[in-house]
Amino acid sequence: MPANDANSELPLVVGIDESTGSLDAARWAAAEAHRRNLPLRLVHAFAWPLMHVPAGMWRMGPEGGLRAHAEQLLADAAEAAQVTAPGVEITTAVRTDFALPMLEDESRNATWVVVGTREAGAVARAIVGSTTIQLVGRSHCPVVVVRGDLSPREEELVVVGVDGSQLGAAAIGLGVEEAARRGGRLLAVHVVRHGLSARSGAPDTSAGLRLLNGVLAGWREKHPDLPIEERVLSGHAAGSLVDLSQRAVLVVVGARGRGGFTGMLLGSVSQTLLQHAHSPVMVVSARCEGLPSTEP
Repeated sequence: MPANDANSELPLVVGIDESTGSLDAARWAAAEAHRRNLPLRLVHAFAWPLMHVPAGMWRMGPEGGLRAHAEQLLADAAEAAQVTAPGVEITTAVRTDFALPMLEDESRNATWVVVGTREAGAVARAIVGSTTIQLVGRSHCPVVVVRGDLSPREEELVVVGVDGSQLGAAAIGLGVEEAARRGGRLLAVHVVRHGLSARSGAPDTSAGLRLLNGVLAGWREKHPDLPIEERVLSGHAAGSLVDLSQRAVLVVVGARGRGGFTGMLLGSVSQTLLQHAHSPVMVVSARCEGLPSTEP
């Protein structure tokens, strides 16, 4: 996945709906847009005309109606974003479309697509997860799901899951970039699930350490002032990353999709993180374009 400088000026796109999570996403993305000197684009999917709702309900004047409600949602999100990051260029758009195809289309001209969720409970998580998982699989740029505790952390820790895949290498590049921009620290994690030593019964971490040393050596050379820690853990990758997300400001992973239909299924690690992480999660999938180079 070669780098593409054409993407360096594309906006951060935020999907806005009625949830309070959308305001979280707008605020988070505004801070990121300020940090990156990028514009912010807030979009809302106005699907009522496509659902054959009588036009009189959504074409009412500026004081009422569904269209006015959609515009107010965007105005509220823009205000929240402006308060968070004064000076960031903000545009808004109400698009006649359903949310998933709208965000997929927006992702073609975005640095990231950002969505938010505060939903709790098994049923709500399943609904949110289904839509988000499909978006991740269909997006042409990385997707950030803003969730969890957004209060300031003790340090700007960015966690990256490393699995040796090409998408994992792209995730490392994104994670390094984010940690460096924040003046923070990068924690690269590889999880060993099998392979206990017959002699000691302890996890055989040597292969994981070789993998991490190999993929991080160039990044350490390119960013000598960035603290980069490597860690090999044993257990389940998803659970380990969810635990680490309690201390992180961002978790970055590559999505290893499965199934016969592109964008329908993602690996269990990505799904679990999107539904249970305690911090924002960035996921890069095979359809993403214009990513930072996988090599330093």
